[in-house]
Amino acid sequence: MSDQVALKQVDPAPFFAEISAAYIEVLAGVRRPEQLARWLTDRTYYDVCQRAQREARQRAVTGLRSRPEVSLRCTQTFLTDHHAYQGVVILRISGATKAVSIRAELINARYRITDISLI
Repeated sequence: MSDQVALKQVDPAPFFAEISAAYIEVLAGVRRPEQLARWLTDRTYYDVCQRAQREARQRAVTGLRSRPEVSLRCTQTFLTDHHAYQGVVILRISGATKAVSIRAELINARYRITDISLI
């Protein structure tokens, strides 16, 4: 029980920032979705795979294939209930500022991403 209390009090902002950068790389085709599977719920993993496939089809049509330059601007997290955090990560992606919205829940004593989206 004390491990769960310690985990709830740790701010997940650095974790959200790393996952967001990896998510952008998955969408850009630089990283495989399987590399995020450990931190995603099954439904979220399926959604990420579907979005990555759509992005890959779009890259095939447009011919744009470049590694994005991702830099962190800021991260804000909010405790939404006893076992969940909602967060927004602002990233600079190849010259454009974008936001990634993340929701994580404490499942089996570790955070699992239940929702992630690029805004």
